[in-house]
Parts: sequence; structure tokens; C-alpha cells
Amino acid sequence: IPDGIRIYGDPVRLEQVFTNLFKNALDAMPGGGHFHVAVSRLNGEVQIILKDTGIGMSEDILDKIWEPFFTTKRRGTGLGLSTVRRIIQAHHGSITVESIPDRGTTFTIRLPIQPPEE
Repeated sequence: IPDGIRIYGDPVRLEQVFTNLFKNALDAMPGGGHFHVAVSRLNGEVQIILKDTGIGMSEDILDKIWEPFFTTKRRGTGLGLSTVRRIIQAHHGSITVESIPDRGTTFTIRLPIQPPEE
């Protein structure tokens, strides 16, 4: 994290978010590829961009990825991305995705730097 910025939240749940996204990126690159993580400060938030050069997703799949139990994996439960989104939202953040078939996928996460006001 640049400049020692701290993200306020549950470290176990945030680890779950990043573990899931890293694993999905590796699964999307069965023949190899590149995975990039960029972290920056933006308007009182930390922006984390996770980009892979994997198989990407079609619009039909993108429309469903946040739904519980939706999966494209043989052994997937379909709970990973719905859980990721729920955790990010519980931390008062946001997550978006862009993907191009055969080119890769980019997830952008924004989390507040300061804890939310109660």
C-alpha cells in the first residue's frame, strides 16, 4: 500500500477476497499469462486493480458472476465472487469488473482509507 495507507477492516475477510481473486486469475490462465496488481490512493480511498491476461469472460457470463451459485468451473461452488462482493460492500467499498474474451479480466476494488462514521 503506498505511503503506509491503512485499510480498515477485518483482515481475515479481506484476505478471503484477495485469495479468491488471485486463485480465479490463476485458473483463468491455464496456459500461463501475466497477473498485475496495482495499488494507489484516490480521493480518500485505496484503489486496488487486479488484472490478468487469461481467458476473459463474455457479456453473458459477466452479467451473472455476482449471483450466488453461478459458476463456470467444473468443481466450483459459485460462491466465490458473490462472497467477495458482499465482503467489499460490508467494508463500505466497491468492486467492478471488466473483461474481454481471450484477452483477460480486470477487477477494480475501492476501499475507504478512514473507518466509516458510525
